[in-house]
Amino acid sequence: MKAREHLELYQLEETYWWFIGRRELVAQMVGQYHRGPAPVILDAGCGTGGTMAQVAALGRVVGCDTSTYALGFCRKRGFKELLAGDVSALPFASGSLDVVLNCDVLEHTLDDRAALAELVRVLRPGGTLVLTVPAHRFLWSEHDEALEHRRRYSARQLRRMLQDSGMLVAKLSPVVVGVFLPILLFRLLQRLRPKAPDAPRTDLRVLPRFTNDLLVQGLRLENWLLRRMNLPVGTSLVAVAHKPGGQSSQPEGGHASDAGGSVSGGGSR
Repeated sequence: MKAREHLELYQLEETYWWFIGRRELVAQMVGQYHRGPAPVILDAGCGTGGTMAQVAALGRVVGCDTSTYALGFCRKRGFKELLAGDVSALPFASGSLDVVLNCDVLEHTLDDRAALAELVRVLRPGGTLVLTVPAHRFLWSEHDEALEHRRRYSARQLRRMLQDSGMLVAKLSPVVVGVFLPILLFRLLQRLRPKAPDAPRTDLRVLPRFTNDLLVQGLRLENWLLRRMNLPVGTSLVAVAHKPGGQSSQPEGGHASDAGGSVSGGGSR
């Protein structure tokens, strides 16, 4: 992303409905599917650190991002265990991490299958991967271009990628259901209007507080439902998968096993 988008992200991440809902969802997935003592958690593609702040109470958190500019914002949040590195060549030893988060990053990579293989490599046997990605190619818009996305995913495509990488899928569901139709309509209309001189720009807009709070509560309801079921449709996908091995690596509905071990650098391929 450009510096403008990183700054916009940092300024909105604490209050904007979408960011609040996503980071609470990710923390919920870690809490629900990781079992054992406090894990070592890598946020691979940590951006400005909002998700790291949300999961910090769950274990030891390490951040990695290609942008040193973004890592500067993480430092402002008080994080020190930060490394500059690409998700396709992570600077961590194989099998050294209990939980890996990859939140809306895979769609940026040149080779998403190679990047996924790298995320799997650094996980210990029985470890847990939590992924979020944008859904549905037909939702492609200027927003994707501004964020330098290369693709959006279908649930079937993401499941197949995880399975092909050797992972056991524990959860895979659409998310952000409540605004699916409004966003679809907005993006269809967006294609009809002339592009602004400063295009492409993201869809991030400061909303009236009442509207923003209402959307936050809507996402919290969705997160509550996700503990019990998968959702039918949404603008994004969330997936949780376990690396085979450990005491309990189970498909759909299973949980990760005990966590342990330490992180060491220099193990990237």
